[in-house]
Amino acid sequence: MALPDFSKMSHDELVEWFSTHDVSEFMAKAEVATEPMVQVDENGEPVKRPVTVRLPPSMIEWLDRAAGRDREGRSGIVRRALQEFRDRNPGLAA
Repeated sequence: MALPDFSKMSHDELVEWFSTHDVSEFMAKAEVATEPMVQVDENGEPVKRPVTVRLPPSMIEWLDRAAGRDREGRSGIVRRALQEFRDRNPGLAA
């Protein structure tokens, strides 16, 4: 299968091509990633990604009150708490 130059195609052209062609041969040639893929910004810095967690209502209320006084808000509090947990438990890192 001769593949087009995907880098020169618009988003709509890519969608059209992948929706109208048998890509099984293309996918069979794909290599498995050896490293986790991380989206980066224009400076090459990893982009923060949203994560959903479930918390009891009382903890959410506490977090909202604390976030009102914290410059980074809910996310900043959660990031710091996770970093502190990570620092105290270095053996959990893979």
